[in-house]
Amino acid sequence: MKSLPIFAGMTAAALLLTGCGGSGSGSTTTTEDEHAHSALISQINIPALSVLEEGVAENLDTSAAANGATLLLASNGEAAAIITTGAVQFVAAHHEEEGAAEDAHELPEVSTLSISGAGIKVANTNGHFSVLSDSATQLVPFESLEEGATPEAEALTLGITEVYPALLLEEGDELISVAFNGTDAVVYEDTTATADTKTCATVNSTAQNSEFALVSCDNASFSVKLEEGVSDHTIEIADIANVSTSVEWLTRADVFVGLGADDKFYVVEENASEALELEGGAGFAAPADMCAWGIDSASADIFALTASTLTVYNHEGEVQDTIALDAASTCDKLKMATASQAVFVIDNTSQTLYEIDKEAVSYHIHGREDVSVNDVASVVSFHELEEGDHEAHD
Repeated sequence: MKSLPIFAGMTAAALLLTGCGGSGSGSTTTTEDEHAHSALISQINIPALSVLEEGVAENLDTSAAANGATLLLASNGEAAAIITTGAVQFVAAHHEEEGAAEDAHELPEVSTLSISGAGIKVANTNGHFSVLSDSATQLVPFESLEEGATPEAEALTLGITEVYPALLLEEGDELISVAFNGTDAVVYEDTTATADTKTCATVNSTAQNSEFALVSCDNASFSVKLEEGVSDHTIEIADIANVSTSVEWLTRADVFVGLGADDKFYVVEENASEALELEGGAGFAAPADMCAWGIDSASADIFALTASTLTVYNHEGEVQDTIALDAASTCDKLKMATASQAVFVIDNTSQTLYEIDKEAVSYHIHGREDVSVNDVASVVSFHELEEGDHEAHD
């Protein structure tokens, strides 16, 4: 099985999804309830990033070393990391000013900040991109990537050889972080290692919301929680029962969803004891020959894409919707991005963009667009999380 976790979001220009039920070809009509969407893509053998607007790929004015780059959406939906073998760059969503002319929109701009080095890995953590480069972590605040801000990267300088990007638990009078040295996961207060450790050799994935950091390491998963006291804080590290395989974790809406190496989905939520617990005590089977998967940013609905079908599951593993693509493709030709109760599938073979959203209680193909390119390598779609949404990390 080929697993491609994609977070997604949207702002800027136009793939318009409305609350109506049309599923025909061509552009959709708009209503007062419309949601404006714009997909940011990288391409194979193309150095520039592009925005797909009404099916046409429009290159960004600013350049990026984006040939076949992997795009990672920030957990606030407002920026993306552009990840290549030896470097990571960043791009932030552009917000149109109120009252701006419809034909005067501007495209997102690539940040002047670039981090180069060996072993580049990037993760989301507590309002930052965490970047591992040359075996050390640098933290890039999302807000420093916004238009008009000065981009910055802060080195943790822990003095150890790190094997995975560190996770930020708290940023205040002191930085509290979790770092991975290839033997243990260790909690640091600023640059001082604490006694809070967990055996951890190979990190498979991490995910983080406002309460917990969840780590898949070796064939187990464990949570790290910072508890604030009156005069001090404590760290709680707990194993997740009944998860005994490596898992690729994602999170939204205070729900963690993971795909295990055993081809099962796992759903973890906070229980009455304020600890993380596996939903139903077990995972449930993912579709055979799955190409890609993801979760929406509103309620963490689970999307599973095969070469011909998108299946939507709830957290109990029950199938909510099954949506057939117009024609079967192949996994290497399909790319997927998710948003708030929406999912976008690009088929490089047919050069089609499927716009799939939720109407009432069901997902359906809201519209299709002919796409001008057939070499999309990675896609995300910026979106501003609505008030009350919980920031999530992957």
